[in-house]
Amino acid sequence: MSEDKAVELINEWLNLAKEVSDMNLNRMEYNEERYEYAMERMDFIRKMINEYHENMNKC
Repeated sequence: MSEDKAVELINEWLNLAKEVSDMNLNRMEYNEERYEYAMERMDFIRKMINEYHENMNKC
């Protein structure tokens, strides 16, 4: 994964986290399907970024 892709994924994670937070704080209408998608996608991104960091540490 390139550094640009890692930054793109981190930005996506941050946007999803804000969306989930807004739903939890009732700043926006709760949508269970969107909430579940966001949580799953955030977990996937977290794993990808952890893998990226592990590979960077090997260099």
